[in-house]
Amino acid sequence: MSEPTPGAQAVLVAIDFTPAEVRLALAQVNGELILRETYPLPPLADEAAWAWEIGGRVSTLFAHEGQKRWAVGIAVACPGDVDEATGKMTRCPGRPEWDGLAVVDALRRHIDAPIVALDRTHAALRGESEHGAATDAADAIYVSLAGTPAAAVKTSGRIVSGARGGAGTLPDFPVLDPDAPLEEETVEEIAGLLSDLAAFLDPAVLILEGTDAHLETLVPAVQRAVNAVAPGPKVVAGAIGENAALLGALGAAAIVAYEGERSA
Repeated sequence: MSEPTPGAQAVLVAIDFTPAEVRLALAQVNGELILRETYPLPPLADEAAWAWEIGGRVSTLFAHEGQKRWAVGIAVACPGDVDEATGKMTRCPGRPEWDGLAVVDALRRHIDAPIVALDRTHAALRGESEHGAATDAADAIYVSLAGTPAAAVKTSGRIVSGARGGAGTLPDFPVLDPDAPLEEETVEEIAGLLSDLAAFLDPAVLILEGTDAHLETLVPAVQRAVNAVAPGPKVVAGAIGENAALLGALGAAAIVAYEGERSA
């Protein structure tokens, strides 16, 4: 393991990627954000190309600073199911060619640091739990309406990953066009499905994430449906929006840094 440059600042690194783009963040070990950047993600033919693209961008951030910083922990929010024991993305609904992507091993070819990979819906719920709409809730449900709909659950303060290491799928759930208005029938269908989910799990808060236009309609509609089926859960829009997974990844990076016993 290489040693940091004398006097270099210890930082946490968060990576959140989707089939279309990648978000990067650096933060001090106390969580204070240093920088945040977003890049489009070009077509990547294989794992090696992914490693060069993502790992290369992170390495470049450090190189531009003249190696004045070093990573004490890195977390990667992935758009699919993750086996956290191996650091592989076992299933990626948006990019099937990424099934089996060895996220942790691929990055370690570029960066020497403790690294963890997690499902980005779980990361988003972590972000909302640490900085947003679920900070005071021991039990919460987070539902992502972007792309392939998925849900993550927190119970007794713990985010549940399930047997596959992925966010929960929502059978027969409508896939929404972010640029199209919602039809009344679709709103009723979503409200019915999510009220049943809330009635079964009984969270303190049900967080919805999607476009502002969709949420303006869905939040009150789902709240009405929940109140009719099982009153109690509060239905809200995500408080930190598209940055939830990135901020959740920063929290995971802090944990892996602690577990890796690396400190400045």
